[in-house]
Amino acid sequence: MRLLHGSNVEIKTPNLKKCQSRNDFGRGFYLTPQWQRAYQMAKRKASRDGGEKVVNPFLYYPTIAQRHGLKVKVFKGFSAEWSKFIIQNRSEDSFTHDYDIVIGPVADAFVDKEIERHKQRYGAHYLDTEALLDFAEHVSQFGDKYIQYCFCTEKAIKELIKE
Repeated sequence: MRLLHGSNVEIKTPNLKKCQSRNDFGRGFYLTPQWQRAYQMAKRKASRDGGEKVVNPFLYYPTIAQRHGLKVKVFKGFSAEWSKFIIQNRSEDSFTHDYDIVIGPVADAFVDKEIERHKQRYGAHYLDTEALLDFAEHVSQFGDKYIQYCFCTEKAIKELIKE
């Protein structure tokens, strides 16, 4: 499977230490199978930090990763479980997970504002199922069109082959 990472530089070997935390699926190296999405991310990164727009291609073989014992979490659409995972990764400093790779839909660009709105609206019940389904509805502007793969551990990074 070919996955792409949009950046402002060529990346030969991903470095988790350079990856930001508080993203949809936590700290990790994010890729997508969609060229358009990777290019959008490259444009955003280059306009924010300078440099060129670079779409970095990598190969990933899920069956080999499975044989290597990687722990993979797949979210199939916008669910209460997906919403909870996004909220906790983006807003709770103490939240961690033990997945090597997380795969699922992209939350919209305004997700941080939506999390604040969501917490204000539901108060202590912001992680209840009904509240989480409401959150998913508000942050699913891309639909299932854009999927992201987050490689969260060094073990996972070793599964990527620079194309």
